[in-house]
Amino acid sequence: MARAVLAALVAAPLLAAVGGLPASAAEPSSVSGTVFHDLNGDRQQQPDEPGAEGFRVWVNPTSDDTGYEAFTDASGHYHIGGITSPGKFSVQLDGAGHEHTTPWAVGGSFGEGGVNAVQYFGIK
Repeated sequence: MARAVLAALVAAPLLAAVGGLPASAAEPSSVSGTVFHDLNGDRQQQPDEPGAEGFRVWVNPTSDDTGYEAFTDASGHYHIGGITSPGKFSVQLDGAGHEHTTPWAVGGSFGEGGVNAVQYFGIK
């Protein structure tokens, strides 16, 4: 009986390694930033250019069909956390009815996780 227990203890780590079980879960990633009224059209937020409230921002990872979204607060800030999809992604702004002074969609990579990306969007 002791021999069977010893064999099980030795075999368990080998089975996990061969079976491809992950050693640890990847850290979640996030995307945050600001949507602002770019009054002078220079693509950078100036002190007199207010944030834009109520705009939808979303993240689409290319590794799966999971989507993440948030709406900007009264200061134009948004934060999308808890993103567990690794690899490439796009972050997009729904600026319907407004002219974009910055690209409305930008791509990046979360790698294997634990990335905190920042993206600003300007609108007129």
